[in-house]
Amino acid sequence: MQKIQLLFDNSPWLIVPSLLVGIAYALLLYLKGRKLGTVSWGKTINYVLAGLRFVLVTLLCLLIVGPFIKQIRNTIEEPIVVFAVDNSASIQSVGDSGQWIPEVAALQNEIQQQDYQVETRSFSSSDALENIAFSEQRSDIEGLLSDIETEYEGRNLASVVLVTDGIYNEGISPAYASYPFRLHTIGVGDTVPKQDLKVSNLYFNKIAYQGNKFPLVAEISNTGFSGESVAVSVNYQGKTIANEQITFNQDRGITSVEFLLEAAEEGMSHYVVAVENIEAEFTSENNVSHAYIEIIEGKESILLVAQSPHPDIKALKLAIEQNKNYEVETAILGLSAWNPSTVANSKFDLVILHQLPGRGLNDTQLNQLVQDANALWYIVGGQSNIPMFNRSNGLLEIIRQNNETDEVRPLFNASFNGFQLENDYQTIIEGFIPLKVPFGQINFKGENTSLLYRQVGNVKTSQPLLVTGEIEDKKQAVLLADGVWQWRLQEYAKNENTQAFNAFFTKLIQFLSAKEDKRRFKVYPVRNEFEDTEPIVFETEIYNDIYEEVYGQSVSLSLTGEDGEERNFSYVTNENNTQYRIGNLPEGIYSYQASVNLNDEQLTSSGEFSVRRLEIETLNLTANHNLLRELAQTSGGKFTTAEKLGAISEVFQNQKLQSKIYTSEAFLPIINLKWLFFLLLLLVAAEWSIRKYMGSY
Repeated sequence: MQKIQLLFDNSPWLIVPSLLVGIAYALLLYLKGRKLGTVSWGKTINYVLAGLRFVLVTLLCLLIVGPFIKQIRNTIEEPIVVFAVDNSASIQSVGDSGQWIPEVAALQNEIQQQDYQVETRSFSSSDALENIAFSEQRSDIEGLLSDIETEYEGRNLASVVLVTDGIYNEGISPAYASYPFRLHTIGVGDTVPKQDLKVSNLYFNKIAYQGNKFPLVAEISNTGFSGESVAVSVNYQGKTIANEQITFNQDRGITSVEFLLEAAEEGMSHYVVAVENIEAEFTSENNVSHAYIEIIEGKESILLVAQSPHPDIKALKLAIEQNKNYEVETAILGLSAWNPSTVANSKFDLVILHQLPGRGLNDTQLNQLVQDANALWYIVGGQSNIPMFNRSNGLLEIIRQNNETDEVRPLFNASFNGFQLENDYQTIIEGFIPLKVPFGQINFKGENTSLLYRQVGNVKTSQPLLVTGEIEDKKQAVLLADGVWQWRLQEYAKNENTQAFNAFFTKLIQFLSAKEDKRRFKVYPVRNEFEDTEPIVFETEIYNDIYEEVYGQSVSLSLTGEDGEERNFSYVTNENNTQYRIGNLPEGIYSYQASVNLNDEQLTSSGEFSVRRLEIETLNLTANHNLLRELAQTSGGKFTTAEKLGAISEVFQNQKLQSKIYTSEAFLPIINLKWLFFLLLLLVAAEWSIRKYMGSY
């Protein structure tokens, strides 16, 4: 329903002067002119021309008054009932998805005939009930209800009818949330536990090191097979590499079995854990589970050499070893027979020199350490030999004055982009106690970036505390203070953890030890592992000879699965999108080979990734109607099963809800109406045309 009012910016009494101006203009121009005999047309034509001029002038004057239209619209919305349908694969697995659909569809029609607006939502769509496919690999009931709450906010949502088996395997329990609508629940599925065996969980590390043994733990869940013995096996490349016999001691429970496997071949490895099928099982789909493990050549090696025993050594070692990919070797000069010659020609990903160069380390030995390191990190302290340090590092030199020191606190450089650290951690680190740095002038030698500046008291400076750079393709860093162990103790005393300390130094180690990838053509998946329900996303980088990124190149991509089947694709990169997506890949390990022709040069890139099948929907097939009863009771709704839907229909018959009226106002100045312009143009054109036709101007 719509109501229209005509209003004015100025006093509506100005309409009278507008009419008088229009009348006066028409009289002066036409009626007076005819009396004087200055026109050659008849009386009727003269009145028509006067009328046109009157309307034109009056309308123009009225526009000055500022008329506008006020539109009041009333929209009636009937009460909405949303059917939230669980379309997960667990309903399909028990063969229950098709039995109750006609009854629920009939219930929707009954409710609709009672002047309700009925809509349907599922985990993945808003399709009609008859078109829903029960294939979702996750059940997030709370997420579905929260999405409905958000989507219908501000609308006349009367009730939500939840049709589900009550099994959820993602998100929080819906019983922990509260909803602003009445929730009725319809329980489907079987609440009686089914006789079944399944591989409920696999525990393993995502990474193993070639030549080492690694554990793989399988949890076998048993329902109804007390006293039975079954075999659990591990298969690799089609061969059984481990086998264990287990016996179930109770009717329901979980039995763990651990396998110790050898990491033989470098690359992605696919292990299949299977429990022997028993004829009486409800389903054998959940008797198999898959583990994808990346076998790498070895851990990254870090050498920490110190002038003398120092608490920093332990603090840094603890932080570095938070990352299982690093292996730290420590050496303290003078404490043992260790010297650089014992590790000659041993390539280290990073060498940390704590208060070195200094006493007990000559130029030859220092050069040996520098030569064996892919990256260097100098930590300057009271025992450092400053002149020798100035000669050995390529980043800076210290012009020290009288062996004096300054006490400074760390201050992050906001423009440093080597790695990102959470803001909370930055705040914690900037609150650490001051460290002592050499007092004097700092001269930079080459290109470098300060990661940490110095803050003296409350004064923030641009003087460096921690500097990073790259000298002859070798990353270097200089920390101009020792005593970082105090930071670790301070954080633990305040927060009972050392997360900020560990995160900072672990990322610094990763930044320094990471090998620069100088390839001009890179194609790589955004993750090493994908699920079979999501697309595989490849990122593409192409650079010219001066390492500028270029676009518009045609890339050929070939995927080869474990079964040897090859899939070929091609795409063209562009500046706005450097990603390419591939969907519908079955489970397994895939190797890929990409190529591009850049300036008559063939460039290639290769790698591996895995696709994992989601299996969580087959792990629990016992309906949870107690959860649905609790949800209905908490929200003031009604619980029933699919066989007794009449109870829900009666609820809507007995609680007739009112429609809502939404009122909206709109103000439209008449001068903005396009048709008014054309009306004025028509009046002018009509008057001019008649005058010309009658022989005047």
